[in-house]
Amino acid sequence: MNEETIRLAETVDRLSRTSRLQDLSLLLAQSESHRIGRIATVLSGIGPGTFLIGTGPYTQGVYSVMTDEIILGRLATPLEEPLDKPVDIFCQDIPCLTPREVSRYHAKIYRLGDTKRAYFIADLGSTCGTFVNKVRLDNDDPANPANELFHGDVISLGPSHVNTYVFAAFENT
Repeated sequence: MNEETIRLAETVDRLSRTSRLQDLSLLLAQSESHRIGRIATVLSGIGPGTFLIGTGPYTQGVYSVMTDEIILGRLATPLEEPLDKPVDIFCQDIPCLTPREVSRYHAKIYRLGDTKRAYFIADLGSTCGTFVNKVRLDNDDPANPANELFHGDVISLGPSHVNTYVFAAFENT
């Protein structure tokens, strides 16, 4: 690598670190009750249905899972070949421009049933694993290839629990 590339990499690294610290500083400058109130306002505005609520720094958002199947993963980095598989919800877990824990084709959420639908999650052979309520899914158990999801379950893509979603099923009221 040449000196210009190293200088540019140092600038990108410095900006990445300071922007993350600034983001955390802005978040913590608000009181807990203010943050919870804002989140509660968003959640109360969501209509009936099933959603993933992204809670990690790379997963923020409210994502509908009201289809038969949703794939969780990430985009390819510039050093990787893109996959020829669709991903529905992207996690941007690429600090330092390289992947950390989230595989490009990481986990699948699917639903079964006609009237009373049940939702399940299965790991798709990810490198770092998929966790539900801090318990790693076991892909090697053919009798139990997926876990059923329930309202309030916490899904983590990887063992650090940085890339997290809360599974939320809002009933018709």
